Amino acid sequence: MPFNFRLAALPWAVMCVVLVALASVILRRQRASRVARLFCLMIFLVAGWFLGFAAMFSTTSASLAAMFGRLAIASVAFLPAAVYDFTATSIRSYVRHRAIVLSAWLAAALFAALILATDVILDGTRQFSWGSYPRTGRGSPFFFIYFFAVLAMQMFAYAAEYRRTHDERRRRRILNLIASFAIVYLSVVDFIPMTGVDHRPIGYVPVFVFVAFAWRSIRSHRFQNITAARAAGEILDTMADALFVIDAEARVRITNEAVRKLFGYAESEILGKTIDTLEYVDPEASFSMTLDDMLRRAPIRDEERVFRTKNGQRIDVSISVSSLHERELEGGAVVIVRDIRERKLVEQEMRDFTVQLQQSNRELEDFAYVASHDLQEPLRKIQAFGDRLKVKYAETLVGDGLDYLDRMQKAAGRMQALINDLLVFSRITTKAQPFTAVDLQEIAREVVHDLEVRIHQAGGEVIVGVLPAIDADALQMRQLLQNLVGNGLKFHRPDLPPRVEISGKVFNNTVEITVSDNGIGFEEKYADRIFTMFERLHGRAAYEGTGIGLAICRKIAHRHGGEIQASSVPGAGARFVVTLPVRHVG
Repeated sequence: MPFNFRLAALPWAVMCVVLVALASVILRRQRASRVARLFCLMIFLVAGWFLGFAAMFSTTSASLAAMFGRLAIASVAFLPAAVYDFTATSIRSYVRHRAIVLSAWLAAALFAALILATDVILDGTRQFSWGSYPRTGRGSPFFFIYFFAVLAMQMFAYAAEYRRTHDERRRRRILNLIASFAIVYLSVVDFIPMTGVDHRPIGYVPVFVFVAFAWRSIRSHRFQNITAARAAGEILDTMADALFVIDAEARVRITNEAVRKLFGYAESEILGKTIDTLEYVDPEASFSMTLDDMLRRAPIRDEERVFRTKNGQRIDVSISVSSLHERELEGGAVVIVRDIRERKLVEQEMRDFTVQLQQSNRELEDFAYVASHDLQEPLRKIQAFGDRLKVKYAETLVGDGLDYLDRMQKAAGRMQALINDLLVFSRITTKAQPFTAVDLQEIAREVVHDLEVRIHQAGGEVIVGVLPAIDADALQMRQLLQNLVGNGLKFHRPDLPPRVEISGKVFNNTVEITVSDNGIGFEEKYADRIFTMFERLHGRAAYEGTGIGLAICRKIAHRHGGEIQASSVPGAGARFVVTLPVRHVG
């Protein structure tokens, strides 16, 4: 028989049965609680440790003793990770410490695998008068470092939470848990025989005390029946807004944790005092003087007021007031106070930005006026007098004189085109028309008709596919399509007649208008740069233009709540996709 039950195995076996029974009861009653599940996981791991030791002490086979010893210590390897996970969850810091928790579980799995499959951590067993016991291997120092480091971090996490919290009940619970784990950690004395010291293992004693002590704390913390009053208290203390329950004389009867955080008053400092203590107003307009009027208007939602902290700092808040009809608080109210300082700051920034934007728009309108009148007039005179010089002195102007005059007129023409394009660009927002139902199919046909001469001169064609009706500015849609189609005709290959296609498709209240051509194309790295003002990829001698057309297209798309993107392959044409809402709500 490989087994011969010995008295040394009895306490380990009994504690294993007790632990499994306890964990089973907890899981059946509280399986919805992650804290309960983790607590049970710790119990099952300890039960695995105890079961392995009970079997190890009962077997007469050296190989079986080594196997059961490995199984027991492998269970122990997972304990630090389970303990740290339990701690992070119980103090609600799991998300913040998620990386540490996962690292601990990963290290636990690695050490457990080494314990079970190699002699690195455990190297067989050692025989004592009271039975066989696992023997440390050459890698055991690394295991002990991991084991004690994680347990130290766990105790530090509890200590940090104790210092951070001001809730006396919560502080007592944390102290009880710290004491419980301090007790169970005494069982590490069972590592001593692994190093060759003749010391009978007694780890089941501190574990028994721990289970009894910790179970009482955890049951009161997580497993007690959730009454309506307790649930309400938990909810109030997790609220971000400050809450006051006041009586008919505006005296504070109940507060939550947010009152301390926002105003700096401890509960004992504010209870029994009027809520006027927090106000920064004329006494005639204070809470106590206007409570009756507020209750007649109740419920009040988001009324802005100015409160002050314990040190006198002003705080912009919004208050919500609901009347209270409890027997002891008849004529009282529930007051919820929300800190709106950040919102007020954002609102002020928005107002400042709006003023700057209005000023910028006025300056843009002034520029548009100058561009459409004052700058155009000198250019028209230059061109007009240039024409007169050509007609009247055509025979006199020869050679360089005629060339100079021709250059002057072309420069004036380019300047006028540039001013006109800038004027169009500025008027996209300053002279914009309200959005109305626009038939893009009809707009596209009108654009093709307007460009008929250019199409004929280039020997090309423009194909208009099916396009929907959308809410838009009709003039700007015409400008958008005219610029895109015009570019397709302008940037064509010398050896191939230009072909431009306009198509559209609708999905999820969005229309996607595509304008593609078979022209010279461009390198993909310029796909965003071409929408910049005055950006040209080719010299003026090769292709005329001001470099503003595509910037106008992007501004029109943005004004309609859309976007425009370009893609191309050099020598294989370009493709422009304009995405716009079909309908504008509000």
